[in-house]
Amino acid sequence: MGEVIQGQDMDHSNTHPTIDELQRFTPLQPFSSQQLNLLAGATTIRQARPGDVIIELGSDDNNTYFLIEGTLLLTAADQRTRQIEADDDSARSPIALLRPRKYRVEARTAVRFLVIDSDFLEDIAKNHSASYNQFEGYEVSGDQGAETSSFEDQLSTRLLKDLNNDSLELPSLPDVAIRIGRALEDGVSDASRIAELIQTDPVITAKLIKASNSALYGRSNPVDSCSAAVVRLGADVTHKLVLSYALRELFNSDSALLRERMEALWKHSTHVAAICYALARQDSRFKPEHAMLAGLLHDIGVVAILNYARKFPAESLQPAVIDQAIGTLRAQIGSMILQNWGFTPDFVICALEAEEWMRNKGDAPDYCDLVIIAQLHSYIGSNMLRGQHLPAIDEVPAHTRLELGELTPRMSLKILEQAKDQIAHAQSMLNA
Repeated sequence: MGEVIQGQDMDHSNTHPTIDELQRFTPLQPFSSQQLNLLAGATTIRQARPGDVIIELGSDDNNTYFLIEGTLLLTAADQRTRQIEADDDSARSPIALLRPRKYRVEARTAVRFLVIDSDFLEDIAKNHSASYNQFEGYEVSGDQGAETSSFEDQLSTRLLKDLNNDSLELPSLPDVAIRIGRALEDGVSDASRIAELIQTDPVITAKLIKASNSALYGRSNPVDSCSAAVVRLGADVTHKLVLSYALRELFNSDSALLRERMEALWKHSTHVAAICYALARQDSRFKPEHAMLAGLLHDIGVVAILNYARKFPAESLQPAVIDQAIGTLRAQIGSMILQNWGFTPDFVICALEAEEWMRNKGDAPDYCDLVIIAQLHSYIGSNMLRGQHLPAIDEVPAHTRLELGELTPRMSLKILEQAKDQIAHAQSMLNA
């Protein structure tokens, strides 16, 4: 194990930073020249060799650390690790500031870093300028919630960097959905051939047969084979349902912490999809299964964000951290995924604009209008969007374009109150 150098002078090459070096760090940028001069005189630049331990897991030292050069390895209690390089945006924030320390911080390469007494830093911020409150969010006081700011930045900025560098791993469309899509593109319409492709996935086969016998599609005579189900449903509806069933496997995580988020996301997505289906059944301008799939896919970008978050130590993944990344990047990533999968523009628009509540794109309604209304309806009585103000359904332009009529006293749409059994059947079908 490397030498622990947490608060020790390494050698005689220690120096004090310049004002320019201090100003590269986000929480120090609001400081005045006077503050920075005081801080520079009390701040030490230290060095560490590869393998040296700079901060021990669980330590309670009273220093604040900033990385100047090199690469650090952070290891959490559950042995999850991640690297921080000096040129990362995340390195502009303090390193592992929460006390007791939640990470063991080790020099991966030769590094240079700043060491500042936290009490002195807080005193300068508090007594010499009103900018203290701007610094406070970076947790100089050891507040439990404050490290969220630095990790929010790290998750969002690293994810955006990978996205811009075309190195972000995006989810793939499940194989059975790809095969059926290609067959339909090639003009295959034979129910037996389509059924053969579906039957490579026994779970989806069983769900499709069950759906064809459900209250939404069933007739007096039940079907008991995949080919008969395809005949009853038709190629287009079959394709949409297979896509919907295949997507379920993407809403999963091997992280216990994120699995709950994935389950909540799937529940929300299927609820929105079922409402979209019911709304489309009321309006001949829309295809119900197409609307259902649009609702199911509108938050597909969140799946990629939650999968990316697995790279971070569990202690850093507070709800606010994940929520910020989702709020910032869900639309951009979701639209990219759907474009990569070859979905038509109306699906891509839903991913991009489904939370632009006051979206007003002309008189003609589109599938994104359905998703907006479905989401607002799904949030009635829910706290899912923490801290966000949601407009009433009759306040959004989508309500007018869709000609959805009156609201009930609970601010829900009457047509959806009347279609609640249909919504329940559609949601049950997706969760079969």
